[in-house]
Amino acid sequence: MILKNKPQKLQFQLTLKFSLFFVALSAITYFYFAQQFEEDYSRPFKANAKVILNFLEQNPESFWTNEFGGRDKLPELLQINEVDYAVILDNNGNLIDAYNIDSAEKNLYIKTSNSESLSLNKSIYQVVLPITANRMVVGRLFVGFNSMVIARELNEKTLLLALFCLIILSIGMVFTYFLSSISFRPLRKIISALDTNIKVKERHSINGFKKNELDLLAEKVNTIISQLDKSSSNPDKPNRKLEGSIRNNVYELQGEIDRRKQVQTYLKNSEKQFKTLFERAPIGMVITANNGTIISVNKSFSETLGYQTDEIIGYSIKRILSDNDSLKFKPIYKLLKEAVNVDMESHLIKKDGNRILAIVKSFSITDEVGRPVKTLVQILDITEIRKTENDLTIALDKAKESDRLKSAFLAQMSHEIRTPLNVILASIPILSDEIGSDDEDIHAIIQSVDSAGRRLHRTIDMILSLSAIQSGNYQPEFETFDPVTELRDLSGEFTTLANEKGLEMIFESSCFGSLINADKYTVNQIFQNLIGNAMKYTHQGYVKVLVTDVADNKVAVKIEDTGIGMSADYINNVFSPFSQEDVGQKRNYEGNGLGLALVKKYVELNKASIEVQSKKNRGSVFSVTFKKHSNLEDLKENIKVTETDKTKT
Repeated sequence: MILKNKPQKLQFQLTLKFSLFFVALSAITYFYFAQQFEEDYSRPFKANAKVILNFLEQNPESFWTNEFGGRDKLPELLQINEVDYAVILDNNGNLIDAYNIDSAEKNLYIKTSNSESLSLNKSIYQVVLPITANRMVVGRLFVGFNSMVIARELNEKTLLLALFCLIILSIGMVFTYFLSSISFRPLRKIISALDTNIKVKERHSINGFKKNELDLLAEKVNTIISQLDKSSSNPDKPNRKLEGSIRNNVYELQGEIDRRKQVQTYLKNSEKQFKTLFERAPIGMVITANNGTIISVNKSFSETLGYQTDEIIGYSIKRILSDNDSLKFKPIYKLLKEAVNVDMESHLIKKDGNRILAIVKSFSITDEVGRPVKTLVQILDITEIRKTENDLTIALDKAKESDRLKSAFLAQMSHEIRTPLNVILASIPILSDEIGSDDEDIHAIIQSVDSAGRRLHRTIDMILSLSAIQSGNYQPEFETFDPVTELRDLSGEFTTLANEKGLEMIFESSCFGSLINADKYTVNQIFQNLIGNAMKYTHQGYVKVLVTDVADNKVAVKIEDTGIGMSADYINNVFSPFSQEDVGQKRNYEGNGLGLALVKKYVELNKASIEVQSKKNRGSVFSVTFKKHSNLEDLKENIKVTETDKTKT
């Protein structure tokens, strides 16, 4: 046995590890102090750039107007801060102002990606800062400073730092080599002595070490050598040890046999459980070989396809596949060999030739090394499910077509009715003037005809509006407006009616910046219907219109009344067309049941939401929520208003 090369390998490994440590230490030292040097030199530039940025942020109006109040002070400020060039751009990349633009373009200022960096020739230190106003970024500031002197000093310091790190690395590697040589010298001496004992018959003690750990190691080696000599002179003792070792191995072997028996019993029970689950599974299951030959099937599989349990065993699984779907299974055989599971729908052929649609899933059964040896295929007949789905789809299409035809019919009939009705309504004032004011009974009849005609006209208008929404013929015109102004005017229009009924008409608004982007006509129609219903079904108390801010940058409009309210059962149908809680010819309130259905459609058209809360004989609250509209133009307008207020002050 040769041992003398072993410590040399260990010594080399130790030297290599310590050398790598010193290399890493030198690199970390270099990069850390180099970064610190660069930050120290760049700190004055950053501070000067911050001064210019603060000056620009105090004059934000230059980013949306052509007037720059501090333009005459900017060059002086740039010279004081030793700026080589300065460029100011807005968010769209438009130039607001520039100082020494030739130098800026020469140094490619617009391509500066970092917030601060040196130019390619290291003569300019470039800084890019965002300009903000009212917490919004309105532009960017590009500033360049002459850095030739600082770059030269930085390079000199960096070179000195690199030289220092190289010296540290060299000293560390030399120190590591000498330290490892000294440390392994006693170990080589021990190995040399052991080689001598191996080559010659006489045993030589290992000595010559100082009183330390190596001397203790040499003493232990001498003890082992002495025991080996005694063992060779007394062969019975090793035999007794061998017998004891064999006895222990026999006990271990018996324990291993018992454990294997337990595993075999567990495997038999697991196999029995799998067989029971396989036979009694409610879905069809079949086990095939890798070539597709059917090995075993369960009862559900046989009943689904009409075969006896043992009738199909031995055939290929292609026997049950439809000709139209067999091509789908050609690549599956390759996937099964690669232990890839399959999940798909396929047509299967029953014994009587009929086809069924089934979900087919397969799972590879692998051996102990993971190779696929069999395949478990599961089938679930979904023929009736698909037939039911198709019937439902057809029924839904018919219902949609029926609804479309109903809307078209109502629209056509409403148009045919409204044309002669307009003639009648236009003739009533003329007829009233011709009769004169003497016959009160005739005037009462004429007023009744006029009221009934207008009621019929409103009904027709609602039918036409609902039909236009349902058929998609209505084209909304979205615009940005303040709903508070519209609702205040609308509430004023209902004040006269409220006074006639002895009600209090209340309008309140507690929101700020309530602009929305919506179709103004449909929004007005929403609240005309809601406030009109509140007036109609309220006999005492008040009708309140409340506009408030809500979470997620939204505005809510609540129409609250103290009227007759609605029952909990009817609230679910309140937005259905032609739906009324009080039905029949003897109902207390007139109406066609289209108002709230039209409100619901208008709310959806404007991408808003509506909720209703009501208690019978206590009143109702309808809440409509819109998303606020905000942009940069709103911010500019707010800044102009603020500046106007300061000027007035």
